[in-house]
Amino acid sequence: MKNKIILGLTIIMLLAIGAWTAYGQQKKSSVISYEYAVLYNPTESMSMDVGINKLNELGAHGWEIVGIDRGKMYLKRTRR
Repeated sequence: MKNKIILGLTIIMLLAIGAWTAYGQQKKSSVISYEYAVLYNPTESMSMDVGINKLNELGAHGWEIVGIDRGKMYLKRTRR
C-alpha cells in the first residue's frame, strides 16, 4: 500500500515537472519594428522654448532621439 502511494506521488511529481518545463520553454515571438525620422534640430532652427516644446511633442508621440549630427536629429519609435 505504501509503495503504491509513493509511486502515485512520484508520477504526479514527474508530470508536474514536465508540464512546468514545457510551459517555461514556450517561445514568445515578439518582433519589434521601428520607424525612423530625420529633422533639423528644432532648438537651433526655432527659439529655444519653441524648439523644446516641439521635442516634447515628439516625445509624447513615442519618438526618441538616437543621434545628432551637423544640426540634424535622428529619431526612432516603435512601429504602430
